[in-house]
Amino acid sequence: MTSRLLVAIPGIAIILLAVALGGPVFALFALAVAIGALFEFYALTAAFMPLRAAGYATAVAAVLLALWVTPSERAIILALALGLLFAALAALRLSNREEITLRVGTTLFGAMYIAFPVGVLVLMRGLPDGAGVIVNLLVGVWMFDTFSYVGGKLWGARPIAPRTSPNKTWEGFITGLVGGTLGVFVAGLYMDWINGWQSLVVGVVICLTAFIGDLFESMIKRDAGVKDSGRILMGHGGVLDRFDSLLFASLGTYLVTVWLIF
Repeated sequence: MTSRLLVAIPGIAIILLAVALGGPVFALFALAVAIGALFEFYALTAAFMPLRAAGYATAVAAVLLALWVTPSERAIILALALGLLFAALAALRLSNREEITLRVGTTLFGAMYIAFPVGVLVLMRGLPDGAGVIVNLLVGVWMFDTFSYVGGKLWGARPIAPRTSPNKTWEGFITGLVGGTLGVFVAGLYMDWINGWQSLVVGVVICLTAFIGDLFESMIKRDAGVKDSGRILMGHGGVLDRFDSLLFASLGTYLVTVWLIF
């Protein structure tokens, strides 16, 4: 618990400061998350020999293009195109082409899984009232995780995904869904750009996509035979462990917010 608090308290402060400042500061924070998560992902998939430099270059492209290119959606298309180009060039430079399809596929999988959602995070901060959109995302993910944990501890009896994450239960999921959605609803009461029913819809989407993101990373770790993606955040595990839910939830938040409001 002590190690968790030592990481969580300054970590939350840094995240909120980056969100408040926006622009290059938020982009730099997002890039640090992307590089850290990609490093851990490529460590988990090291047996497949990913072309790591190409993945890191894709993350840099996704963040910088999302910050500078307009219209914003074009930035992500360009980043994905560059990611494919980077992987192809890295592969063509190799003298040993053994299992090259697997290596390129693993490289691009990491870029799609991590660099793409992080680029969307930067797009999201650039929206009108983008700081509020990010706050909704953070509140929804954090509240969902917290209430899921509490609900699972108090009432958990029926596993929801026993082959992927045996400790997750239907009771914890439902508690997290209700708590996370209500958290976004309450946050929306202090925002003049979103109304009550929109907050509820956004909250539900955040919770559902956060849950999928959490399960997805659990599946990858189970396949790799590890408990945590890393140890850099001490009791919290690795960067990917802390941001797995947020990666998927960022996509859901962006899509539903733009669809409903902007």
